[in-house]
Amino acid sequence: MTQPLEPTSRPYAAGQLDVLRLGRVPYEAAHALQQRLVQRRIAREVSDTLVLCEHDPVVTVGRSAVAPAVGDASIPVVQVERGGEATFHGPGQLVAYPILELPEGRRDLRRYLRDLEAVVIGALAEVEVTGERREGLTGVWVAGRKVC
Repeated sequence: MTQPLEPTSRPYAAGQLDVLRLGRVPYEAAHALQQRLVQRRIAREVSDTLVLCEHDPVVTVGRSAVAPAVGDASIPVVQVERGGEATFHGPGQLVAYPILELPEGRRDLRRYLRDLEAVVIGALAEVEVTGERREGLTGVWVAGRKVC
């Protein structure tokens, strides 16, 4: 059983973003932390929070997807409450979990995802990497490979 993550979070302050840099942590521990932070954010006990981490190899599968057959049985497959298909997470891959309250008038998931894509494309451009979107898909691609 994985020990629960209990990083220090600052008390709620409007307009503040708390960034938690966790390093490499088990997926299950990070997921449980996110669930606790969501409840604490709803209760206005903590500020908006961005969790940054990496995971041991794991495949997460969204609500509507079918769990994939994984060739290496040592890689766990975890069903999660997000949408989307199967996603591999592993060492060296930065994962960002934003936990925040979207302001009135911006509570549109598709718009939020496009905004996140724009942030990633902008961040890539700052290090001279060209990121791009693909029509009808969610994410950012570099040289034909999905990076976000």
